[in-house]
Amino acid sequence: MGTRNLTMVISNGETKVAQYGQWDGYPSGNGAVVLDFLHTTNLDDFKQKLNKVIFVNGNKEKEIQNWLKTIGCENGWMTGEQSKLYQEKYPYLTRDNGANILQMIMDGEQDEIWITDSTDFAGDSLFCEWAYLIDLDKNVFEVYEGFNQKPLTIEDRFFHLTDKESEYHPIKLVKSYQLNNLPLEDEFLNDFKQEQEN
Repeated sequence: MGTRNLTMVISNGETKVAQYGQWDGYPSGNGAVVLDFLHTTNLDDFKQKLNKVIFVNGNKEKEIQNWLKTIGCENGWMTGEQSKLYQEKYPYLTRDNGANILQMIMDGEQDEIWITDSTDFAGDSLFCEWAYLIDLDKNVFEVYEGFNQKPLTIEDRFFHLTDKESEYHPIKLVKSYQLNNLPLEDEFLNDFKQEQEN
């Protein structure tokens, strides 16, 4: 289901992952994926893997655009075949990954893992319906919800993304869990049952 979402990781004071996802943004989808990852992963090992992660920059973007031209894609639209080639060439960059990007990073053997920085999507709660953030510095797993029409305060994580001309404010925090006291999946889903039914 097309429920747009964001998966983020903070480590050593930096945003290391800010992955846009096009599908299954509900807690029962990508939320459960993040929770399962946290339950089954050695986070010290994951922190080491995060050192390989690099956000796509100008030079990398030029490389990608030049490669897209070689497969006949110049206007931003892709055919099914072009999309398949793109995912094979740049598997970390597809919008289809969603929260699965976490396990992809954990399993990645490359010296450099290039991903896209979609942090600004958190400022657009009309379209960012859910977000899942792992803060390894504060030892928390946070869940955010979109469609937020109430202003954030300066203490809120995404206050800096406020667009004063929009009736929608950045995504709002709805639940926070300590990483050393995470719920089981049934408990987690029950916390968001009402939101998913609305």
